[in-house]
Amino acid sequence: MAGLVPVELPNHGPSDGNSGKSSKDKQEESLGRWYMSRKEIEEHSPSRKDGIDLKKETYLRKSYCTFLQDLGMRLKV
Repeated sequence: MAGLVPVELPNHGPSDGNSGKSSKDKQEESLGRWYMSRKEIEEHSPSRKDGIDLKKETYLRKSYCTFLQDLGMRLKV
């Protein structure tokens, strides 16, 4: 599963009650995949839409993770 990232799924609300399928079954059916490929994320992420290139986004992610790790160590959590 290398290169796959989990995607947050929207809530589609309750079932309309018109079919034998539960709302969970309908939701899973309408959502398709739970993961996006690395290529899909690199080409279609919200950062790309905002004009942030992959190199800058990668730098910002790494910086943020380093900051959080340092903060956690200082707080001893």
